Amino acid sequence: MDVVALLHVLRRRAIAVVLCLVAGLVGALALTHHTAKMYRADATVLVSVPASASSQQSSAGVQLTSQLLPTYADIATSRKLAFVVKQRLNLPESAEVLRHKISAAPETDKLVIDVSATDHDPVRARSLADAVSAALTDAVADLEKERTEGSRIKVELLDSALTPRKPIEPRPVYNLVIGLLLGVAAGVLLALVLDALDRSVKTGAQTEASTHAPVLGIVPRRLRGGGKPAALGNDPIAETYRTLRTGVTFADPDNPPRVIMVTSASEGEGKTTTAVNLAIALAQSGERTAIVDADLRRASVAKMLGLEGAVGVTSVITRTVALEDALQVWQDGLIVLPSGPLPPNPSEVVGSQAMGRLLSDLQAFADVIVLDAPPVLPVTDAVVLSTQVEGVILVVRAGRTQRAQAAEARRRLDGVQAPVIGSVLNATKRSSAAGYYAAYHPGTGVRTGT
Repeated sequence: MDVVALLHVLRRRAIAVVLCLVAGLVGALALTHHTAKMYRADATVLVSVPASASSQQSSAGVQLTSQLLPTYADIATSRKLAFVVKQRLNLPESAEVLRHKISAAPETDKLVIDVSATDHDPVRARSLADAVSAALTDAVADLEKERTEGSRIKVELLDSALTPRKPIEPRPVYNLVIGLLLGVAAGVLLALVLDALDRSVKTGAQTEASTHAPVLGIVPRRLRGGGKPAALGNDPIAETYRTLRTGVTFADPDNPPRVIMVTSASEGEGKTTTAVNLAIALAQSGERTAIVDADLRRASVAKMLGLEGAVGVTSVITRTVALEDALQVWQDGLIVLPSGPLPPNPSEVVGSQAMGRLLSDLQAFADVIVLDAPPVLPVTDAVVLSTQVEGVILVVRAGRTQRAQAAEARRRLDGVQAPVIGSVLNATKRSSAAGYYAAYHPGTGVRTGT
């Protein structure tokens, strides 16, 4: 995955990344708040080299003493010395607990040992550091008592400990930085995991791969629902429907489809909205266009256009009403044929010869016919109806339609050799739509709508 793809994933999963980041910061604040204050006091002891008459002996003494410094530091942190300190200060802690509060380290190229002690009380930390230094002095003196006075190595207090003013723990800035880094790392990891587990269609490339059909249009999500159809506007969303119109027109430049069915894999993916706006865009271009509500289960074209839908397709098929009497003219000369009364057997109606005759007769009134059909997967109506049209457009909804659903819908349409001419990715983010058109349709001007 390249950087651009990663940024797209993080943008899609921005909520998860932000939540992880907030969790990291909250965790850092909680750790800082609940961590008890700890103070450290530092004392310094000097290891004295025995006096020598010759420079060679003096150099040997210094070398021997420097070699013993790590040993003296180990003595300072030993359990035995911690027990001595416990008795001298009359402390309640055990020698093992005190031992973990003490540290000692020789300085490089110096005959000095730094002794440190930590405690929740700054005064106790100072007393403990001084007591360890004094106990170390006595311990070394006991080890050197067998030597003669002039050859003994001595340890003496060089700098006594001061009472610390600031605690060494907690470290708010350090905790916040670590919490921020962990939150970002967790957010990126969670975003990648969620994106890998999400099998919905989100991009134009995924749409083409799932439907095995070229993407004729990517329609951005509308910020405001309701109101007039989007194709009537003069904004970027209206422009995407006009681009869809161009894609349909050039699907087969030599023999463009004149009877087009719009369907989807499942319900709620925007097929009716796409069909209506496509029909309006075609009508605006000067084409005599008719929109037919062929969804005889959940008819909604008439309602979307603010028309009466009591008379329509079923009325004409049952010969209750003549075709010319069932047609209604909407804006821009768009001809509308609502569904009419919903029948008990929709699949038989849309697959009947009478439906074929209706579509044939309707071509006398319109150059292009757009049919809003039911979704493919729940019912068989769209598959049956697809055999009577010249082009099928499959609508998928970004972030909702599963890739497997889109692929299964295409498989069922292929089973009857339906003429699928393309697909539409609906309800995307505006930046995604602009990016697709910039890549696939240069010169259309859609990028200005980002």
